[in-house]
Amino acid sequence: MSGGPPGRAFAAVAVPIPARRVFTYEVPGALLRSVLVGSRVLVPFQTRRIVGTVVESPAPPPDPSIEVRPIEKVLDGIPTVPESVLSLTRFVSDYYLCSWGEAIEAALPAAPRTPLPPRFVRRTGAGGEEALPPQARARRRALEALPADGSPVPLAGLPPARRNALRELVRAGLAAWVEREEDGPRRRGVAGPPPLAPTPAQAAALDRLLPAASRREYAPFLLFGATGSGKTEVYLRTAEGVLASGRGVLYLVPEIGLTPLLLARISRRFEGDLAVLHSGLSAGERYRAWERIRGGGARFVLGARSAVFAPLPDPGLIVVDEEQDGSYKQEEAPRYHARDLAVVRAREEGALLLLGSATPSLESFRNARAGRYEILRLGERVESRPLAAVRIVDMRREFLETRASRPLSRDLVAELGACLARGEQALVLRNRRGWAPALHCPTCGERVSCSRCSLSLTWHRSEARLRCHYCALERPLPPCCPSCGAEGLNLLGEGTERIEEEIRSALPGARIERMDRDTVRRRGAHEAILSRFDRHEIDVLVGTQMIAKGHDFPRVTLVGVVSADQTLGLPDFRAAERTFQLLTQVAGRAGRGSAPGTVVVQAFDPAHPVLAAAAAQDYEAFYRREAEYRRALRYPPFSALVEIVVEDADPGRAAARAEILAEAVRREGEGRILVSGPGPAPIERLKSRWRRQILVRSSGRRRLVAAVDRALASVEREVPRKAILVDVDPVSLL
Repeated sequence: MSGGPPGRAFAAVAVPIPARRVFTYEVPGALLRSVLVGSRVLVPFQTRRIVGTVVESPAPPPDPSIEVRPIEKVLDGIPTVPESVLSLTRFVSDYYLCSWGEAIEAALPAAPRTPLPPRFVRRTGAGGEEALPPQARARRRALEALPADGSPVPLAGLPPARRNALRELVRAGLAAWVEREEDGPRRRGVAGPPPLAPTPAQAAALDRLLPAASRREYAPFLLFGATGSGKTEVYLRTAEGVLASGRGVLYLVPEIGLTPLLLARISRRFEGDLAVLHSGLSAGERYRAWERIRGGGARFVLGARSAVFAPLPDPGLIVVDEEQDGSYKQEEAPRYHARDLAVVRAREEGALLLLGSATPSLESFRNARAGRYEILRLGERVESRPLAAVRIVDMRREFLETRASRPLSRDLVAELGACLARGEQALVLRNRRGWAPALHCPTCGERVSCSRCSLSLTWHRSEARLRCHYCALERPLPPCCPSCGAEGLNLLGEGTERIEEEIRSALPGARIERMDRDTVRRRGAHEAILSRFDRHEIDVLVGTQMIAKGHDFPRVTLVGVVSADQTLGLPDFRAAERTFQLLTQVAGRAGRGSAPGTVVVQAFDPAHPVLAAAAAQDYEAFYRREAEYRRALRYPPFSALVEIVVEDADPGRAAARAEILAEAVRREGEGRILVSGPGPAPIERLKSRWRRQILVRSSGRRRLVAAVDRALASVEREVPRKAILVDVDPVSLL
């Protein structure tokens, strides 16, 4: 079939493949009225059928010599992707150098293969039994089983006969299907604390935010507040004002930040307007939430990274809580940063943007200092509670004095015992999971490594397995060294699993649990652990960074940090920033109630300036030192950065292709960008593929992205696109 004759209609369709272009399809006459911009369509593509999204209709006719195939089916009655979201995905495609189809696929929830059944049923009013004939015993029993106050009842687990009776009640108008438990007149479960009266600092912030929200113009703010200073209350009071004006609220949190307490606080105040989007939901739940938001049934959207694409009509406020958190960066294509997309969306929607943190990213703080954001400060904790007292323990001296290589210092063990004796709670942070991060041969010096990655295997004693935390390779503990055959392998270092056991040994009878990726694999496990901790069914919670941010437990008076300085040696320009942020955030979990808090930080380099700044919770001292280093080496936020990784199963081919691409970037940069490399990536081999890294920097972000885009296009025959990973504005170079 060829294109071109008059009278034919065409549409441009974005499909989720790496090619950075859209494809033209013919619109059959029967589909003319249903092929709309934003609609999902089924189209033939090469030898298969694929779901794409219409991005232009009608589209210009193609060259008559080009074969044009027809759209086979329209999948949506109304467009799934509204114009504002489509515009945002186009920005993702252009800026992060991915295809438009890939960007749309990342934004959309997976569509269910079959129609979704309702999940809850409720009475439509009190009584109703009198409307049923005497012989309708099954329907009468079904109606009597529904609460008289209209509270929804889940359908899961009900026998078919009961469901049939409920269908009859719905047809008779005596009951109604509902999609969510909170669609009923009341929400059951934890209520959350009532809001306190604003502090003077909170009131001053609200005096700036609420008038800005009423102007329906883009207005960016950075809420810079100490841990425990009440940033969440500022977010929620601003949200109340925005909702009262008739506009919507989009509230982003890090992926690990959806705590039961936060959800309870928001549900209590916005239950009728609330929809939640995050990775813990099933595909059906995400799709239901998306449809409800798009239809105007929810005006307050709470979610993690991908919620930045929520189809919320007319958002008036976009909150990015813990804006510095690396979880906002997508680590697979398309590698977007949700915080930066929130800035773009707020600008396009004419919305108030509120970024919040106790430890802002250097990018956001520099934007505030340059006047691009207005900075609002909350300098003190709520009710004038003092920050926790921080004590740094020198683990070198600990070893010299005890002659024992133990992961817990005497100081930390003593503080834990005293804390529990007072009936209080403690958090202990070790940002490595497993029992031991490495298995070492003292004879030849080799470590037992992953056969597919250039990384040590981690010993998980509870499962009696060595595991690679990148490719998930598992193997049993070897009886001797795989390299030299010597016996007597040593376990080096400690992870959360060992720390948990060490505390159990030191404090018999204490109630101890662990929260890391190994213990929260099952759905709901994360919330269950935190709920038990909140009810004081756990005395000591050991964990990775999952326990460090966003939690507010008033009984926590002690925080311990094990190997606090280990991450400072990572080959990444953000290593110091991440260490400072993590230590400051976890220290902020202590002393949030009426009792003062204590933080014990264990380190082998206790005099390191980053540890000193974190102990004092002195962000600006840290910023001054770190900014000087970044500026001298031309790293963000003082230059734009793109990381390019070329990977291949053959190391020689990876190196050769990386050289070709690096030379193309230099050529397209015309001397105005700095190209470093190619060289081995910090993790040189990953999942059986060898990796070469190129770093590209420039003072002009648009110029940099355009040069990389042209370079990629110029070498596509020599270097396949699937062999190249491009990360614009990377948050990690590991």
